[in-house]
Amino acid sequence: PNCLKGHPANCIHSSPINFGGRFLDGTTPLSQEGREVSNFFGQSSFGSYAIAKEGNVVKVDKDVDIALLGPLGCGIQTGSGTVLNRLRPEFGSSLVVYGAGAVGLSAVMAAKLVGCLNIIVVDIHDNRLELAKELGATHIINSQRDDIVEAVKDITSVGAEYGIDTTGVPFVVRSALRALMPMGTLAVVGFTPEMAIDIHNEIMSVSKSLIGVVEGDSVPQVFIPRLVEFYKQGRFPFDKLVKFYDFEDINQAFNDSADGSVIKPIVKIG
Repeated sequence: PNCLKGHPANCIHSSPINFGGRFLDGTTPLSQEGREVSNFFGQSSFGSYAIAKEGNVVKVDKDVDIALLGPLGCGIQTGSGTVLNRLRPEFGSSLVVYGAGAVGLSAVMAAKLVGCLNIIVVDIHDNRLELAKELGATHIINSQRDDIVEAVKDITSVGAEYGIDTTGVPFVVRSALRALMPMGTLAVVGFTPEMAIDIHNEIMSVSKSLIGVVEGDSVPQVFIPRLVEFYKQGRFPFDKLVKFYDFEDINQAFNDSADGSVIKPIVKIG
């Protein structure tokens, strides 16, 4: 029913299909030395070829390098789609992005597209915060030096209408909730462990909303081509997040991502 309503990211079978390593009928098209192997996320990665369902294929503009477009399928779509498809912040509103990785910085670019007055980015890496300013952030907060809630309220006076947590860090999620104004909404898109929340004081009594969003609640066949068009117009410069690596340098790509020096590494095969 969710797929038919235009919410394919919330398909009731999404977990077994994406993370079960097999198709819904229990089969897998992949094998190695006669042994079946997982087709993680419905396709798998780091292979020369991929097998995908026809319904998952997205037609993209031939004028744009297809190697650049891979991240649109997950992280970049998640960040921008959470803003554009789910939160839909009003013109002139305030939005705080927690985590200046590919997901968070995509949310920043989307918030700029819709005309948010305050686009606040929280991270621990100064280089990522500087890039956030280049992409549209109006304010930056290094959470290792500043109190998140106090800093957000200093900027907005009353708290932010919207927040997006990409970190999955319980302390950050709690701070993000507290930094909202009454009736504000926090979207969680990061993998977050079990954590305690004071439902009465932090949600109910202040009419706040805590929601989860998967893949930006997007219809990829519609949403991704639109992002590509915004990119071509220079209004969604996600290429600034990317660095390409040859396949033999894959370990360096992982290391650079882990230490924060590269936002979105792309490994090219062949």
